[in-house]
Amino acid sequence: MYEIIGMGKRIEVKKEKHKLEIIIKAFYDAGKQKMLFAWIILFSFCGIAIVTQFFQDYEANYKIIFGVYLAFWLFFEFKVIYAYRWRRLGEEKISIENNQIVLSKTIGKRGVTQQFNLDQIKKIDFLKNDGSSFLNAMNSSYWNINKYHLAIYLEKTIIPFAIDINNKEAKNILNELRKLKK
Repeated sequence: MYEIIGMGKRIEVKKEKHKLEIIIKAFYDAGKQKMLFAWIILFSFCGIAIVTQFFQDYEANYKIIFGVYLAFWLFFEFKVIYAYRWRRLGEEKISIENNQIVLSKTIGKRGVTQQFNLDQIKKIDFLKNDGSSFLNAMNSSYWNINKYHLAIYLEKTIIPFAIDINNKEAKNILNELRKLKK
């Protein structure tokens, strides 16, 4: 039998005697999601326009410029489509069971899972953010999926998790994780 503790609309905690599972659904804002979709459509047209010009009869210097533009275009197209999909279907799952912590980040049915033994972990704490205010503003924008709040500190590695949560939610999650880690 497990106990479900709600921490808000997006966070669900399931507790059993020696097992903990925390599910964090991606932050979703319908208005921003519509704007992001419009941006994807318009930006895709820009890329298609450049692709059509790439195969025309231009000098090599212009083709280099088109190629560089297309490289940046592909990068940002990928990032924004990923953000759009994450906001609609994404979730993080943090599980502790059998002396292991498992972090899963999924979009729909696809995802990435990381597993660590609890004795490898030095601490689980707030993620230290030493970036500039410009970088903080860029990382906290709706189209960017980098606003991690918590981290697992290993010997030489930091594993961030808990995207787009507030301080109160982060404290609650941290308390639950620390209780079971002991």
